Amino acid sequence: MPSGPGARHLIDAFDHIDTTLKEAGQAAPVILDTERRIENMLRTTAGTLHLGAADYCWFRDPAQALCLRMAGTAERTTPLAGHCDSSRCPQATHHPCHQPVWQERATTFEAFLGNPRVPAGEKKRLRPEHERTLKVLAQIDSSEGSHG
Repeated sequence: MPSGPGARHLIDAFDHIDTTLKEAGQAAPVILDTERRIENMLRTTAGTLHLGAADYCWFRDPAQALCLRMAGTAERTTPLAGHCDSSRCPQATHHPCHQPVWQERATTFEAFLGNPRVPAGEKKRLRPEHERTLKVLAQIDSSEGSHG
């Protein structure tokens, strides 16, 4: 199961597809229509997916895309992966396959925060980022444990 800011919307989308399948199974046989409808629902959802090393971006609404807002390019129709802050974007989800990337990021932050040569001001800037990384890791772990 996904975690992250966009997880609820993604889970709801697939729950809707599941409900449609259950309702179709209880109704009179209209297999061709039902299969096409489900295929179209899945195609629509899959068409918004952009794979990233640390997240999956379900780019449904450019107005909600944090990457576009931060770059000031709201007219784009695709996300800006280089500007992605998936821990805050409402369209991003994290999955167990992303855990190693986030773990490596946490380890890097810990190395910098524990290094006496890193200036105090830089450590102050890094701490919130490290805490956000740990929060994402906890969400991935709890989602995997509760739904795995």
